[in-house]
Amino acid sequence: MTQIMMFADAPSAYAELAAAARALGAEPVALYAGSRAGADEIAGFGAKVLYFGEIPAGAMAEDVVSVFETAIKREQPALVLAAASKRDALVAGRLAVRLGVPAVNDVSGMTLAGEGAEVTHLVYGGAAARTERVGAGAILLLAAGTFAADGVAGGEVVEEAAAVEAGPVKLTGTEERQEERVDLGAAKCVICVGRGIGSEENVQKALEIAHKLGGEVACTRPIAEGEGWLARSRYLGVSGATVKPQIYIGLGVSGQVQHTVGMNEAAYVVSVNKDKNAPLMKHCDLGVVMDVDTALDVLGRL
Repeated sequence: MTQIMMFADAPSAYAELAAAARALGAEPVALYAGSRAGADEIAGFGAKVLYFGEIPAGAMAEDVVSVFETAIKREQPALVLAAASKRDALVAGRLAVRLGVPAVNDVSGMTLAGEGAEVTHLVYGGAAARTERVGAGAILLLAAGTFAADGVAGGEVVEEAAAVEAGPVKLTGTEERQEERVDLGAAKCVICVGRGIGSEENVQKALEIAHKLGGEVACTRPIAEGEGWLARSRYLGVSGATVKPQIYIGLGVSGQVQHTVGMNEAAYVVSVNKDKNAPLMKHCDLGVVMDVDTALDVLGRL
């Protein structure tokens, strides 16, 4: 059976990668270095796990490259999939150079084709999508939410003889980032707040409404990095998160392309804006010309 190998910086991220491999009709084979509990968690997603043991003290994220490279050369997979995190992009770039294969960012669709694959990904800062063919063994970094976890279980852990070794640059310490973490990619309903939300009080109202609907709140970049009303983990866009919810509700979101690349695959888009000429009003399924205060009152009564 065709193999597709994969790696990610967190065990939970392998669920989507394994589902993607199976969707292409291939066997998912995970490359993993970390705790044994993490390896067992990945196997629970129905993947065969090539386990390289614990990461030694002082090792950096990129120190896994050597052992991953050896395994990929030995197994010769059809493709290598990775989660689209900063750490995984770091590993992907180094692996691509060593293996002599392309690394493709922001992949939103793919099919196996001959000895390689046809891949759709964002270009020009998210202003367009391009479909191109890549050869066997290419490394594809999947945009979050591209595939849904399929619930398949029953993998196995295979302990590899090779182990990760710390490189010349040593990690001397870590500090927990004091920032809220949220999995927007798993949300079926996303309420996104833009500049038109008006106040931090209105942001809190949006959070209450989203939780009542079983969803999450996201935001545009100015809300996270300018006003600081929400964590950067909630920012959608070119350098932020990507979501594919069943419904996206934009409250006071103008809809510039830098933002819409993070939500343009939502199944149903609602735009609420007092400006009928806002860009998002031209690219939504339902546009409501209304001030945000009134919209929040209406939504709050649901």
